[in-house]
Amino acid sequence: MRMVAAGSGVLGWCAGVAAFAVVFAGSWVPSMWADELATAEAVSSPAELAEVLAERDVVFVPYYALMLVWSWLGGADWWLRLPSALGIGAAAGLLADLGRRLGGVRAGVAAALVLVVLPSMSRFGQEARPYALAVAAAVLSFWALHRVLERPSRGRWAGYGVAVALLPCTHLFAVLVLPAHLVVAAVAKAGVWRPLLGWMAAGCVPAAVLAVVSASQVGQVSWLAVPGWSDLVLLRSSITSWRPVPEVGHLAAVLLGWAVVAVAVAGGWALWRSGPGGLGRGFAAGALVWGALPALVLFAVSQVATPVYNTRYALAAAPGFALLAGVALARVRVPVAVVAVGAAVAVAWPQHVRVREPGGHEVDYRSAAAWVSAGRQAGDAVVFAVPWAREGLSRYGDLPEVLGAEPAAGRVWLVREETGRAVRPGTDLPSRYGLAPVGAAKVTRLLEEGFAVRRQRDWRGVTVLLLERAAGH
Repeated sequence: MRMVAAGSGVLGWCAGVAAFAVVFAGSWVPSMWADELATAEAVSSPAELAEVLAERDVVFVPYYALMLVWSWLGGADWWLRLPSALGIGAAAGLLADLGRRLGGVRAGVAAALVLVVLPSMSRFGQEARPYALAVAAAVLSFWALHRVLERPSRGRWAGYGVAVALLPCTHLFAVLVLPAHLVVAAVAKAGVWRPLLGWMAAGCVPAAVLAVVSASQVGQVSWLAVPGWSDLVLLRSSITSWRPVPEVGHLAAVLLGWAVVAVAVAGGWALWRSGPGGLGRGFAAGALVWGALPALVLFAVSQVATPVYNTRYALAAAPGFALLAGVALARVRVPVAVVAVGAAVAVAWPQHVRVREPGGHEVDYRSAAAWVSAGRQAGDAVVFAVPWAREGLSRYGDLPEVLGAEPAAGRVWLVREETGRAVRPGTDLPSRYGLAPVGAAKVTRLLEEGFAVRRQRDWRGVTVLLLERAAGH
């Protein structure tokens, strides 16, 4: 028995370490985007964190507290992203062991492979935000549920309660996986409703506290729009990658996502048929609910109440499909499974490469800052037409300490979001197209001061214009 336990532990550790290595690779290349910059700013000091929480992001208090301590040892991009990579590694390791418990070693290995193949695991495993930790917490909660239903004990129940409590500490919407726990228990006919509900309720205390204290800041998701059916059809965060917009490998990734769902359904059916009652049937039904329910709930709430649907908010659902897909792959011949996984890797590869590029996190501030720093002359000024670009370029470049909207300098570097209409058609004048009122006012002032565009460079998410004052101004 000890040898079996040791072997199962080795499987989990090997899967976890391998997944971490894959996800962490290249995490130092992409520039931080706005949300990551918000994390870096918030955890720069206790005073800064207190100021941030007074205005927004109270719901992220546990994550920010962790990152505040973590940042004492460094503030590099890769270091701030490391906890997320560790989270995906932990998720893969626990999922491998859970798959082994349900369908054998092959099922565990395949489940971990499917999870890591999903581009979203690399995308959010390389992001200084809590979504990857929510994935780990979700898998931990189901792993703890299996252990306690398999052999109940006080220690295992306490561990289950801790696992449930970790869910909202990573992301409040991660608790949407909990109804799947009830499905597992109901279908498995475990007969442990009293302790299950008791420990689940105790574990949900942090969720209640965070919901109450963050209620006054609900406006921070006011930017979300009511999702349409296309958003649900193209949902990729819980199955493949981040947002349903045209990009490299997009359509193939969408098909990969739904292929994973289809294979997961087949795996659930196979697990259901493995025997009447028992944990197999319980997890066959529960894992499907785990994979599908979070996105459906967020979509429904967005239709009838306030918009809360964002694909990354459903990221914790991804392992549910991966688990059952692993069970399905374990039921076919090894060559067939190898070909299937190889095909998935080939389809997902373009997006794995994409997220590891300098602009892999939607914006390439590092390259833009390098261009400005290399070309800046004494007396040059920088004007930011979009507020978040200030933090982005300042993180990666040696910029002037005084940044103004009406510089006395003869040259100005104007930074704005990426657009093909940064210059008025047929002229050499900067355009106000697409800018918010504050940014548009800055461009207006530059026009009044007689500045014209001399050079322009575009990177993903950011455009930089070098302006010079015309003669006579």
